[in-house]
Amino acid sequence: MVTTTKDEGAAFPRAALRWVEQQLDGRVVALERMVVRREAWRADIAHRDGSVRPVFLRIDRELAAGRPYPRNLARETALIRRLAGHPDIPVQRIHGWHDGHCVAIQSFEPGRAALHEAPRAEQHDVMLHFMEIMAAMHRLDVRTLDLPQFDMPATPEEHSLQELRAVDDPRLARLPVDGSAVLGAFGRRWLLNHVPRTVERTVLLQGDTGPGNFLFENHRVTAVVDWEWAHYGDPMEDIGNLWLRDFFTPGCGGDLTPYVRHYCERAGITLDRQKAIYYLAHQMVRSVITLPALVQRPDWKSTVALNLGYQAVCDLLCCEAIGTYHGMAEPAGERLHIAGREPGGELYRVLAQQLEHGIAPALQDAFAKATAEGAARIARYLERRHLHGAQSDALELAGIAALLGTRHRDLDAARVALKRELEGMPAGREPEVLGHLWGVARRHMQLAEPLAERWRDCRLARLG
Repeated sequence: MVTTTKDEGAAFPRAALRWVEQQLDGRVVALERMVVRREAWRADIAHRDGSVRPVFLRIDRELAAGRPYPRNLARETALIRRLAGHPDIPVQRIHGWHDGHCVAIQSFEPGRAALHEAPRAEQHDVMLHFMEIMAAMHRLDVRTLDLPQFDMPATPEEHSLQELRAVDDPRLARLPVDGSAVLGAFGRRWLLNHVPRTVERTVLLQGDTGPGNFLFENHRVTAVVDWEWAHYGDPMEDIGNLWLRDFFTPGCGGDLTPYVRHYCERAGITLDRQKAIYYLAHQMVRSVITLPALVQRPDWKSTVALNLGYQAVCDLLCCEAIGTYHGMAEPAGERLHIAGREPGGELYRVLAQQLEHGIAPALQDAFAKATAEGAARIARYLERRHLHGAQSDALELAGIAALLGTRHRDLDAARVALKRELEGMPAGREPEVLGHLWGVARRHMQLAEPLAERWRDCRLARLG
C-alpha cells in the first residue's frame, strides 16, 4: 500500500485504502494527491492479470467526522449513480461508496480539463457539445429522478432562496467579520431585494457548470465532473454558472452568445439575460459567503494559497456581477500605490525566494511542489500586507464612516456595525454601498495579486 506522506493527518486514511483495494480486487501501487481545491486523489490499482488501472478517489472528511454540509459527497455520489448510463450526459462511473469512510471511488475518465489551453477550433467544438449535454440535463423530468437530499422548490422565489439557504452554515457565524463577510451580507440582502418572481421550467442543475468541470478529448466532452452543487432550479442559473466558469477557464473566444443560443434551441428554453446576470451574482455571493471559513481557519493540508487568491478574485467579481445587473461601472475609488521593490519587505522576499528556488524545484510530488510554491506566494502577499495593509484598512474604515455617518474605534467594530446595517438594507442604498465594497475588493486584489496572478487576464465574456 502506498501513501504520499508520513503524516497520517495529510495522508489518505489507511483503513479506507484497504477498503478500496477490497472493492476493486487489486492493490494500490501509487497514490497522488491532486492539486485541486476539493480533496481528491489518483490511485493506480494493480490487478492479478498484471494490468494497472487508475481510479479517482474523493473523500468528505467533514461528513466522516459527523459534520455534514448540505452539499456533501454522499448526495453527489447518489446523483452521479442516477445519471450513469444516460446516453447524452457522460459522467464518471461510481465503483464504490463507503458510508463510514465517506469515500467515493470514481472512474478515471480520459481527457483534460484545461479548455483555455486547447486550440480555438477544439474549444468551439467542445463548447457546442457541452451545451448539448446541458440541454439534455435540463430536459430531464425532475419529477422522476427521486434523488436523496434534493428539495423541489415550491415557488419561483424558492428557486433562488433555496440555494442561498444552502450556504447557511452556523459555523460561519462564529468567524471574525472581515471584508468578505461584509460583502457577503450585502450580497445576501441584494439577492433578496431582486429575487426573480417567475421561472420558465424547473430543471436539474449542475450548479457549478462549464469549463473546468468537464473533461474533453478529440473535440468532445468525455465526462461532466464535480456535481457538488447540483440541485433543482431555474435553467438561467446554469447559464450564470457557465458564465462564471468561462471566466476562470475561458473557452468561448470572448463571446458566449452563440453557445447559449445553441443550448436554448436544444433545450427549448428562452434566454433571460437579466436573470442570467442575477444568477451569476448569486453564484458569486455564495462563494463570498463561504470562502472566509476556508481562509480564516486554514488547514495546513489544504490549498491555502489557492483559496486566498480565489477569495480575492471572487470578491471583486461579485461586485462586477452586481454592477453589471445595474449597468454600473467600477467606481474610480482610491487605490494603493504599490512599488515593485520597497524597503521593509526584504525578509518576506527572501523567504519567497528560498521556497521558489531552494525548495520547490527539489520536490517531486506534485501536491508538495504546489504547496511550496503557494507558500512563496503567501509570503509575497504578506509582504504587501506588511507594507500597505494599514493604508488599505484606513481607507476601508473611512468608507464605512461615510456610509454609516458614525466613526468607530477600529475597523473590526466598523465592519460589524456595517454588516448589521446591511441585513435590512433597502434597494435604494445599493449603489453607494456597492461603490464602497467595490473599492475594498479592488484594494484587496492589489494586496493579493501574488496569489491571484493566475487569473490576471480573466474577463467575463459577452452574452447578448
